[in-house]
Amino acid sequence: MPNPALQKPPTFTLGKSLIALVNLVTLFGPYLADWNKTHIYNPNWPPHARYHNGQTMSLGLFVGVITFYILFFLLPSLASSDTYPPSRSPSSTKLQQVHLNWVLVLQNLMYISSLSGILYPGAGWTDPEFGDGKPQAYVFPCLVGVLWVGWWVERRRIERVAQGKKE
Repeated sequence: MPNPALQKPPTFTLGKSLIALVNLVTLFGPYLADWNKTHIYNPNWPPHARYHNGQTMSLGLFVGVITFYILFFLLPSLASSDTYPPSRSPSSTKLQQVHLNWVLVLQNLMYISSLSGILYPGAGWTDPEFGDGKPQAYVFPCLVGVLWVGWWVERRRIERVAQGKKE
C-alpha cells in the first residue's frame, strides 16, 4: 500500500471543479451559442459585426485556455503533509491564492464585460428577427455566482491545508 504522505494531492477539488465548470462554458459556450443563423450565419449581419463576434468567441477560447492552465498547472493542490512540495509554506500558500485570484479576475472579465454590452446605445440582447429573449441576463450572472462560490471554496481549502488541517 502506498504511503499517503507521499501521494500527490487530488487535482479536482470541489472549488476547482466548480471553476472548471464555468471555464468549460467560457471555452465552448460562445461557439455553441453563436455558430448558427443568429450570429455567424446571419445574412443581416455586416462584416464588422461578424468581426466583433469572432473577437468575442476567440477571447472566450483564450481566457478558457489560460485559466485552465493556471487552475491545473500553476495552481497544484496543496498537500496536507510536509513531504510533498509545495505543502504548507506561507509563500506557496500566497502564490496559490494569487493564481486563484487571477482565474477569478479573468473569468469575471469575460462575463461582466458581456453583461455590460447592453449598456451601449442601440444594443439589444438579441436581434429583432429572433424575438425579445435575453438569455445572457440570466445565464451570465449564474455563471459568475458559481465562479465566486468555487473561488471561495478553493480559497478556504488552501487556507485549511496551509494551517495543517485536514482537506
